[in-house]
Amino acid sequence: MKTPPPLKESTPAAAPRDPGGAAAALVADDAELDSCMASLGATVGVDTEFMRVRTFYPVPALYQLAGDGGVVLVDAQAPARFTSLKALLLDPARLKIMHSCSEDLEVMARHLELRPVHVVDTQVAHAFLTPHFSASYAKLVEHYLGIGLPKHETRSDWLRRPLTPEQIAYAQEDAVHLGAIWTRQRQALAACGRLDWLIEDMQRTFAASEASPDTWYRSLRGAWRLSSGKLAVLRSLVRWRETEARRRDAPRTWVVADEALLAMARRDELDAEAAAQLLPRRVGARYGRALARAHRQGRDDPAPPPRLPSPLSRRAGETVKRLRAVAVAEAERLGMAPELTARKRDIEALVRYHREHGELPDSFRGWRRNLLGDAFRDLLAG
Repeated sequence: MKTPPPLKESTPAAAPRDPGGAAAALVADDAELDSCMASLGATVGVDTEFMRVRTFYPVPALYQLAGDGGVVLVDAQAPARFTSLKALLLDPARLKIMHSCSEDLEVMARHLELRPVHVVDTQVAHAFLTPHFSASYAKLVEHYLGIGLPKHETRSDWLRRPLTPEQIAYAQEDAVHLGAIWTRQRQALAACGRLDWLIEDMQRTFAASEASPDTWYRSLRGAWRLSSGKLAVLRSLVRWRETEARRRDAPRTWVVADEALLAMARRDELDAEAAAQLLPRRVGARYGRALARAHRQGRDDPAPPPRLPSPLSRRAGETVKRLRAVAVAEAERLGMAPELTARKRDIEALVRYHREHGELPDSFRGWRRNLLGDAFRDLLAG
């Protein structure tokens, strides 16, 4: 992976402009967007608003960007090409500052067909500086800037037009303080020697590939109990549901629930009638035949997946507890969020890998290995 350019100091963005003034209009055409993107400067706060209630994919409503030129609200529903917005997000020379960015990244991947580069996440940065792993944006504004944001309605229809003055003010606030927060975080991270740690974690996040629909079956609770052959059936059923959910743009569980797929996978045979009996009446009538066909395809799979690992033994579980205790103590000593070093699923995966290969996994590298590697090796060797 190429090393990104140094993270630059950011100039605090301008305060939100009067929601009732001309600035309240959303940018909705490419010509105006070109001018606005050029005015934002080299460091840009980025946020999104979207709706996701009855759909598989998030429905983009708004992009909020804050920089030298103030706050720009881009109408994601506009019939525009968004060329200059895409160019900004993909420009490695312009730093994008986001907060809790995972859902924003999903919006951009679906709507703009890209993943931004040179990004820092203020929520992750805060976790390197305090014991708080999932601090809200409002908490960060208060912590770093001493500003108390007014409380807003948690539910809002971001797809309606025109937006209300209250929605405009809320949307501006969600981006306008990101630059100032990052300026203070960057200074604090550099002072305690953890700026490189954040950069490393951000690189790892953005290098991770999206999970394939062929691997979704692994996350279903209880799948580890199935034989290899029945896992092939489950994989086929889950793959079918994933395809159907995306085709319908509906939540996965609105198509078929996990429990029903597992019950079908446990059966040696499944016809349309039997599938329908495991489902609500209308769902069974709609999908019984398709599920029976997916079941048959899984049974006929010439390359079934290996069995999933069973839960760790009691002895291995005790090892996980000891490793986590060491990791938590080290995080507390440094004043960091323990989740950065001691998430249970990460430690369990580390123990499984060590049992099989006799060494620490590649995923446990960089600052984590430097910080905890020797202690972990000693405990694993005991």
